[in-house]
Amino acid sequence: MQSMLRPSGLAHRAVAFRPAARVASVSRPNVVVRAAEPAVAEVAKVAEVVGPKGGIAHQTFQRGSVHKVRRVLDVIRGRPYEEALMLAEYMPYKACETILKVLMSAAANAKNNKGALKTKLVVSECFADGGPQLKRFRTRAKGRANRILKPTFHLTIRVAESD
Repeated sequence: MQSMLRPSGLAHRAVAFRPAARVASVSRPNVVVRAAEPAVAEVAKVAEVVGPKGGIAHQTFQRGSVHKVRRVLDVIRGRPYEEALMLAEYMPYKACETILKVLMSAAANAKNNKGALKTKLVVSECFADGGPQLKRFRTRAKGRANRILKPTFHLTIRVAESD
C-alpha cells in the first residue's frame, strides 16, 4: 500500500537545476556623462519634428489567413486615413477588426511622435506577411489522425502625411 502512494527510488526527489558557469566580466572604461547645453537640446528637438511626418504600427502573430487580410489591405492602400478607416469599419470581414486597430495605432503614432495631422494622413504602405502555422491534430476513424493547420500573419501599416 505504501509503495502505491509514493514512488520508490529517486523519482520523487526534486532535481536541482545547476546554473551555467559564469563568464568573466569584461572591464569597461569609465564613461562620464555630461549635461548637454540647452541650445543643443533645442536644436535636437526641432530636428525630430522637421523630418517626414508619418507613423508605423505592427501586429505580429495574429491568428488568421494572410490571404484574407491582403484582400482588405488592397482596398485601403493609398487612400486617405479617414476614408480607409470608414472602409475597414464597414467591410464584412473579420480581418478588418485587426486592420482597424493597427491603422488607428499607426495614425496615433504619427500624431503623438511626429506631430502629424490625422486629416492629412494617407495609407502609404500596408502589407501582411505569413507567420508560423499552429499545428493541431484531429482524431479520425480507424485510429487515424488528420493535421489541422491554423495560420498566423504579421501585419504592418505605415501612414504618411500627404502634401
